[in-house]
Amino acid sequence: MGRLRRGDAAPDFTRDSVNMGRVSLGDYRGQNVLLLFSRYFGCPVCQLEFDELLEFRRIRPGLRVVYVNQSLPESARVYIEGRGVDFPVIAAEKSGGRYPLYDLYGVGGLGPVAAVEILFKGRRALRLGKRHGPYEGIETQSPAQFLIDGEGRIASAHYGLFKPEKLQ
Repeated sequence: MGRLRRGDAAPDFTRDSVNMGRVSLGDYRGQNVLLLFSRYFGCPVCQLEFDELLEFRRIRPGLRVVYVNQSLPESARVYIEGRGVDFPVIAAEKSGGRYPLYDLYGVGGLGPVAAVEILFKGRRALRLGKRHGPYEGIETQSPAQFLIDGEGRIASAHYGLFKPEKLQ
């Protein structure tokens, strides 16, 4: 599937989360939800962006969040333990060398701008003490964020690093 844009219907899915049981996007009808795609928790940039997401949640406590990444389920469980995560974290399943849930939302590889941004953010992450852990996903995977309205439509789509200002 190609990239999604504002006004498109958000593709529904049902997956097991590592911390809150089975999750269906359709369960969020009538509510705004932020759907985030990341690489994996061993990635220092992803660790930093997860911290930024937790901070964003403190500012927007009523916003529902569904977080998807490529970590193995046990690695994801260990990483989020003790962090006060009150939203589902889905360890996406790999099939045929691809991640079908990422494909469903048109989330592909890093473009040139995102690749440069990730290098700068990676330096910042390392300065803040983030360290690379196991490689569990596609290293060149682009992150993406989608704000989905209560009617199940894309209100905002951003393919690239987490930028809360892009979610308005």
